[in-house]
Amino acid sequence: MSDGPSLPSNLPTSDDPSAWIDWTTVEQSRASHPGQSAWVSANAGSGKTHVLTQRVIRLLLAGARPSSILCLTYTKAAASEMSNRVFDRLAEWATLDDAELTKRVTAIEQRVPDRTTLATARQLFAKALETPGGLKIQTIHAFCEALLHQFPLEANVAGHFSVLDDRAAIAVLAEARRSLLTATSTENNADLAEAFSQVLSIADESGLETLISDIVANRHAIRQFRRESARHGSIDAALRLRFGISPDETEASRAEAYWPLAGLSGPVFAHYIRLALEKGGEKVRSVAETLERVLVERDPLERAKLLDGAFLTQAEAPKADSSLIAAAMTKLAPELRDAVIAAREHVVSSRDRLRIFRMYEATKAALTLAVRLDEDYEELKKRRSQLDFEDLIARSAELLVRSDVGAWVHYKLDQGIDHILVDEAQDTSPVQWSVIRSLREDFFSGASARPGVRTFFAVGDEKQSIYSFQGARPEQFSVEAKQTQQAVDNGGQTFNTIRLPLSFRSTSAILSAVDQVFSVGENLRGLSAGGDAVVHMSSRSGHPGEVDLWDMVAAEKLDKNEDWTAPFDATPESAPSAILARRIAHAISELVGKQTIIEKGGERLIQPGDILVLVRKRDSFVNALTRSLKRPYSIPVAGADRLKLTSHIAVQDMLALGRFLLLPADDLSLAAILKSPLFNHGEEQLLDLAAERPEKQSLWARLQDLATQDGSPWAASLRKLQVFLELSRTHSVHDFYARVLGMHGGRRVYLGRLGTEVSDILDEFLTFALSFETAGLPGLQSFISTLEMEAPEVKREQDKERNEVRIMTVHASKGLEWCFWSMADPRPSTRTTWPSSVCLKHTRSNRLFRSGCRPRRSATRSPRQTAGCAEARQRRNIGDCCMWP
Repeated sequence: MSDGPSLPSNLPTSDDPSAWIDWTTVEQSRASHPGQSAWVSANAGSGKTHVLTQRVIRLLLAGARPSSILCLTYTKAAASEMSNRVFDRLAEWATLDDAELTKRVTAIEQRVPDRTTLATARQLFAKALETPGGLKIQTIHAFCEALLHQFPLEANVAGHFSVLDDRAAIAVLAEARRSLLTATSTENNADLAEAFSQVLSIADESGLETLISDIVANRHAIRQFRRESARHGSIDAALRLRFGISPDETEASRAEAYWPLAGLSGPVFAHYIRLALEKGGEKVRSVAETLERVLVERDPLERAKLLDGAFLTQAEAPKADSSLIAAAMTKLAPELRDAVIAAREHVVSSRDRLRIFRMYEATKAALTLAVRLDEDYEELKKRRSQLDFEDLIARSAELLVRSDVGAWVHYKLDQGIDHILVDEAQDTSPVQWSVIRSLREDFFSGASARPGVRTFFAVGDEKQSIYSFQGARPEQFSVEAKQTQQAVDNGGQTFNTIRLPLSFRSTSAILSAVDQVFSVGENLRGLSAGGDAVVHMSSRSGHPGEVDLWDMVAAEKLDKNEDWTAPFDATPESAPSAILARRIAHAISELVGKQTIIEKGGERLIQPGDILVLVRKRDSFVNALTRSLKRPYSIPVAGADRLKLTSHIAVQDMLALGRFLLLPADDLSLAAILKSPLFNHGEEQLLDLAAERPEKQSLWARLQDLATQDGSPWAASLRKLQVFLELSRTHSVHDFYARVLGMHGGRRVYLGRLGTEVSDILDEFLTFALSFETAGLPGLQSFISTLEMEAPEVKREQDKERNEVRIMTVHASKGLEWCFWSMADPRPSTRTTWPSSVCLKHTRSNRLFRSGCRPRRSATRSPRQTAGCAEARQRRNIGDCCMWP
């Protein structure tokens, strides 16, 4: 039995796309067979959603009740997309004539339907709509929520529980964190105080914050360890067992093992000290002097520290032989060399054992904090009858395997679910798989609550699990495939293992480049658990595509004479990310409005909305590229697809305005809003306002004084600030900011300064303010504190209908289709097997992939193109041009 789906043996021998399409159609029909279970490994763009939709429809045609089909998808958007496809297809069938309906059904059934089948096909739309509960096409979190609401007593949850969204969960965790940090001052808890002391001795306050963040991110794994440690009596006992530490061992007892030194003790030790002081060099004498101090040291921990210093470097690596014994000493006493080497190895071994003990102590301290934080978090949720998304999965998994009530729950579910379909199986975490396995447990063994064939279907692409999103493990895809096949075979049913390598999305040039990269063993390692070869085929025969590679941008030597007037967080123009941004912006400007693509049989000019830029992470490069596209090319850009709300300059201005209104003596906040688009004062005006004021006079008082002078540029600003002060005292937070951005023109001036993408940010800011009013403490001060503490992340929908360049992370772009796309990695890299960048026309430091472009008629450059490249080199935007492909 294989470890997972591999390339089928019946692949077409011809590269003719029509042969591949015919073969893929047959394989898709096998995958969607309503009476057989299947596991499908499908490349990106190979029609995973199409196969899922087709299988649901064929199940309905075969007589399956709509409510008996459970389709678990990865996201709400995926569930909505699939549901829409199914209902659109069924609605279309309800109105087609017999000839056309026969053609459609034949295409998916691979056989001509009879009149009964046609009548059934026409009724499916109404049947799916009218069935109570209808089709269960939902995320696994939505399913688990419904399951817990159905069995609240068995799951030991409140029947009226609510689910915390991401923002609300962050708020509850922040409250639990505050409780943890203040616990030592309000409670007499010695263990907790010792844990804080231990952590702070290893790292400072920032290290403590990092630890708490890691605890929050891994709290369910920590909770599982707590449950497992109960079998050993306590967390301490479990940790000692894991680290190989006996119950009576202490740090001091492990330090005692340093002394005496193996090979260098008694007379040999004294002989070494005497010769080292007489014949050794400076380094050797230093070692001997340290060892003399060891003789009189009685504290084992201090003795261990001295011995580490004697035999180890400052980097804690073993010292060289020449630093421990001189050549003259070896001539007089050859046996000392082996004794010194044995002593050094003994110290290294003892140091490692002591480190393990200290690691155990640090882990125990971290777990002490983790247990308290988790207890506080769980108590807060329990008091409010709330569960978070991870609770939904964990509680459902526990419910389905409990010995006392699990059988009852399975019996009830056994009467409702006959067919399970799992989308994006590679992104399903182990605990989610435990839920799915429990649901299908009775499908292939024992007597079912109802006669008939029950099936399981999963589709995914192991290669797309490299991000391990939501705790998924790439190797789990192959493991689950193997276990599913074994369960189905043991049940005497048919199981189909299917591979779909044909892409309907990308051209051959793009796919060949990907296959070329992963033909190198180093790059392929870890991509699949079974080591399967990466093979992609394209259905887009004759469609042009292009992959251009750019070299890395090397960082230039920085000038130490820094400009003190420049913003402290500004990216230098010579930084690789800034150079890269300018080059990509120039390449895009050479496409937009100048070159053409073929779309739906017609030729049109390339638009900004045809271009997608992919990045590994959202950093300063995104802002640099946005600026480079806007100036000087005036190309509309949607900006980053996801960002922290408080990191955007417009929201920072709103926070500064709120802080000033709460405390007018806050000079920094006032200066920030005076420079903002709300007031639009320049650097020189602000300098005059701040620098020439009397000592100890606030900026607000200075502004009020200057505003009374004739022709003062501060008069209008004073009137506006006074209006804002009055509004903040008489209106709620949301209403106040809505008036600032609405009737007082705030949105208009920000759109004029920052572009259209700021509108989404301001909308999210107002949405947060509105939701805060219903859930948080009233008042501007509470709002500002909450917003700064939570720093919510905004996911901006990348609407392709808006004609703008999109900038997204690689993971967020999964499933999207674009004519041109760029993979940008501005970070330094020493890897050469995976090219760091690709662009459309010039080979310099980035990666842009192009597909669907109009073929060039000539491989030579025109005089205009050559001149353009020379101009680009002079501007340092592109560098040397490559030859046209």
